[in-house]
Amino acid sequence: MTPLLRAYLLAMAYPAVVVAAWLLKLPGAADGPGDPLLMGVLVLLGALATNFPVAVSPRYKADAAPAVYMAAVLLFSPAAAVGLIGLSRLLGEGVLCLRRNPATGYHRRQPVDLVFNTSQLMLAGGFSALLYRGVAFGADLPAAILAGAVMYAVSTALVFTAAGLHTRRNPVEIWSEVAAADGKQAAALYVAGYLLAVLSVGRPWLALVMMIPIAAIQLALTRSLQLMEQTIAAVEAMADVVDRRDPYTFEHSQSVADHAVRTARQLRLPDKEVELIRLAARVHDLGKIAIPDEVLHKQGRLTVAEFELMKKHPETGADILAKFPEYRRGRELVLAHHERMDGLGYPRGLAGAAIALGARIIAVADSWDAMTSDRPYRKALDAEVALGELLRGRGTQWDSEVVDAFAETLAPALPAARPRWSEVRPLLRSLGAAVGVIG
Repeated sequence: MTPLLRAYLLAMAYPAVVVAAWLLKLPGAADGPGDPLLMGVLVLLGALATNFPVAVSPRYKADAAPAVYMAAVLLFSPAAAVGLIGLSRLLGEGVLCLRRNPATGYHRRQPVDLVFNTSQLMLAGGFSALLYRGVAFGADLPAAILAGAVMYAVSTALVFTAAGLHTRRNPVEIWSEVAAADGKQAAALYVAGYLLAVLSVGRPWLALVMMIPIAAIQLALTRSLQLMEQTIAAVEAMADVVDRRDPYTFEHSQSVADHAVRTARQLRLPDKEVELIRLAARVHDLGKIAIPDEVLHKQGRLTVAEFELMKKHPETGADILAKFPEYRRGRELVLAHHERMDGLGYPRGLAGAAIALGARIIAVADSWDAMTSDRPYRKALDAEVALGELLRGRGTQWDSEVVDAFAETLAPALPAARPRWSEVRPLLRSLGAAVGVIG
């Protein structure tokens, strides 16, 4: 963490304290339903939500605490809402500072994260509560929507400014990479907060009862994601079996996936697309499981008949993947990874933009790994020679832009590509994104 970033994170405590003190001095600061039992329940719920995020995909978890903060904004005066948010987050972050990640052994939060997360959420909640109180008091839907928008905007601006300082990138550019998913999740959490506020007035026990279906949903999602991960692992294991059948192609699929991911990042593709390409690249040769050993291991060039048989492996692989929902989109990349820009590829003879970008990326990565690996009929090419082959095939066999991006990833003397969302995620995981995406 750079000194500038650390200073920014710690400095956020000052405006948070100033805003909280100012809210306490406002006329009617103590007005509104101040049920101490309900406030205590919400503090507890927020802290629990911070420590037990909801799994929404194999790579993402969501901190549902913003739903509690939204309810606080709608139910209490600005001063009370900010106090509740601060206390709840401080409690939740404090526990995280004591807990260790079993995979790394490191504490899940550092004190600087606690200070920043608590402060930025207090600021977001304070401005949101001020706007809401100025428009309406009570569970008024239009005013609640405005309050949610302000909470999201303030928290997002503060968090992604930190991400920008960390990566030396434009914060707006970083946010734009996840805007769709981030916005949808924010909306869902704020709707949940609105419902929590409506249902909890006069019935604080109901907020605790709502934890039961939430826990059930979390359990169901966890089991579903475990099944998804097991399915992906099983399919990748089948692809590895294909690689192991031939000592010349051992770990070929993993190598292709690594090159494809670096190229996709160089092209600044959204993280979701990068992951799609990685999944497809890992299993791109799965269809070779149906190719006889005498063809797969042949010393020398294939006959016309043997080559026609080999050309079926993209379709075979796509047919296998069609049985797994996890590869609904990735199967198209597997099917098209031997297509060419000039239309002379197989199996469908697609050309140009008709070939999915992910397939064009995998094609370059696959060709590179094939050229730079020993094969039964030839020795591996030097990196310079292989790169020359790729450059000569720009626009005919391979996509020119993809080849150029791939070449950039091979040039150690050139500046590295600026970090993508997947590289920013560790920072945001510790800082806590606006709506709780913690990855």
